[in-house]
Amino acid sequence: MSNVPVPSGYDARFTTVKGTDSNGNYSGNALRQGSSDYDAVFWTGGQPRVLQEVENLKNLHVADENRSGTVLMFGRFPDRTAAVLYTGAHESTGTITELPGLEGYRIGVPQKINERGDVLGGATRVSDGEGVTVLWTASTPGAAPQIIERSAGLGQDLDDDGTVLLRHPSGNGGRLWRNGVVTDLEHQGKPQHVQAIRGGKVVGYQLEGSWPNAQALLWDSNGVVKRIAGAASAYTITGGGLVTGQRSSLTGKAAIWRDTNFKTELPLPSGVSGVSELFVAGDDETLFSKSGSGPLKWSCD
Repeated sequence: MSNVPVPSGYDARFTTVKGTDSNGNYSGNALRQGSSDYDAVFWTGGQPRVLQEVENLKNLHVADENRSGTVLMFGRFPDRTAAVLYTGAHESTGTITELPGLEGYRIGVPQKINERGDVLGGATRVSDGEGVTVLWTASTPGAAPQIIERSAGLGQDLDDDGTVLLRHPSGNGGRLWRNGVVTDLEHQGKPQHVQAIRGGKVVGYQLEGSWPNAQALLWDSNGVVKRIAGAASAYTITGGGLVTGQRSSLTGKAAIWRDTNFKTELPLPSGVSGVSELFVAGDDETLFSKSGSGPLKWSCD
């Protein structure tokens, strides 16, 4: 475990890592001192660099990063909000590209970018204020995103093959959206919260009686649900099946599993009892989260 270095003049308590290229570089956000605005931060070789604005694109906010080093961000132009991609963010010069908007919709903060460059986000329909999930497909650059209506579910995560993990519109249970076809995940009759998908595997948890009692779950690529040994929650899963979550209860110690098998608890700084942010997990099995004192990084042997 190590502390993530914070840009000069920024407060570690308000700095968060949001994505990694799984090759030693990562990206996130930091609160600008004396302001309510967050700035985008890019760590290259462990050293942070701040990007406040680009021409008339302001209020930049990092959402995610993929293995090719493309960073997904949200920003504001004078007349609109936008989801943007920053390619070459860890090189000497990068390129920012706005993802196409939708007539009659206001683009919200995007969520995920997968390895082939598809992007999952959200938008609000201006006519009725209804929120929808949107999916930009890398195979059709320049095309408007596909709309997934709220009645199908709420966008939660995005797999590398373009499968969207949805939370059931009732808030209880999960669904998979593949090319417009929606499939319900197996449900065991208790309140369920799906969290992440990778390689066809889904992780989440279900409540077991009163809070904070819970049981972490893994749905395999065939949709069969399994209990994760000794885990109350599961927040992320990597391509190699490394799972992050909490042991015993929803207030338990942060730990890692390989699929459903427990591996180890994660060390924390002296005086810190837990983390306060969901995990970012790279395919190099480097993990990021946050305590009350600032962002943390774990490297797995």
